[in-house]
Amino acid sequence: MRLNRFLARAGHGSRRAVEQLVVAGRVKINGVTVTDLGRRVDPASDRVAVDGSPLELPDDIRVYAFHKPLGVVCTLKSQSGQDSLEEWRRRAALPDRFVPIGRLDQATTGLLLWTDDGALNEKLCRPKSGVWKTYEVQLAEVLPDALLPTLTGGKIELDGRPCRPCRMRPGHRADGRHWVVELHEGRKRQIRRMFAAVGHKVIRLHRVAVGPVAIGLLNPGDFRRLTAAEIADLRRAVSDKGEGEVRERPRRGGGARDGG
Repeated sequence: MRLNRFLARAGHGSRRAVEQLVVAGRVKINGVTVTDLGRRVDPASDRVAVDGSPLELPDDIRVYAFHKPLGVVCTLKSQSGQDSLEEWRRRAALPDRFVPIGRLDQATTGLLLWTDDGALNEKLCRPKSGVWKTYEVQLAEVLPDALLPTLTGGKIELDGRPCRPCRMRPGHRADGRHWVVELHEGRKRQIRRMFAAVGHKVIRLHRVAVGPVAIGLLNPGDFRRLTAAEIADLRRAVSDKGEGEVRERPRRGGGARDGG
């Protein structure tokens, strides 16, 4: 297999990220430093090492669901004493090859997936992956129905370009302050900024699903290994030919919805 695929499979990040390791001269094959991005390796006979540490391919692919608590920063190294993901990985005794897929900001709680499959990680993080991410949103004030088309119809511009259309429906309390929002892109603090653009403040944001994988009853700080069926569903969601399109769903709870 290609060297970048081997390194990604061994848990050193996406294929694009591991290419930086090769270019930097940090990778050796059979004791010889390699900088050729097109190099191929035989996992059965070649000895591959990064920074002197030998690598082995795991026996199986694993994906974990993690309930990120409030206040945790989505980095693997603590910053200025802030609570980071590394501590939670250590508590769960996950090997270093497992890394989070994407990020949630410090004030956001909920589902964060982890994996040792660099290729799957890369696909899920692509802007055009087409995988819907579902959030529960609580606002400081009631949101008028008249603002729904603006929020869901791709009419809000962030960072110099319009947001993709999204989906919204009333949350567990149909009081105009609780909403369920589904996005298939993930710009920095996107949901908070979208609501701020229409004059509303998000006071609670909680991710409950990534594609077909739901957080369920997972407690804050806990990990759960996904089943083979869940991983297969996740892969199908990434390869969906209809990626990037807003498709209709059956209405749930009888609440009015706009944008899908």
